[in-house]
Amino acid sequence: MAERKYKYHTVNLPESLAKKIEEVIESGNHGYTSIPDFVKSAVRRYLRDLGYLV
Repeated sequence: MAERKYKYHTVNLPESLAKKIEEVIESGNHGYTSIPDFVKSAVRRYLRDLGYLV
């Protein structure tokens, strides 16, 4: 059996935060197509800011 390329985790967000992310997505101004897409981008950016990603 092939090993999976990615391991996924579930993250719970407060409804108010999810609504704000949905506003960003619906605006169409930032290139995000889904909440997971937005969250992955935000986490990568934060890890880069902290110096954990180059």
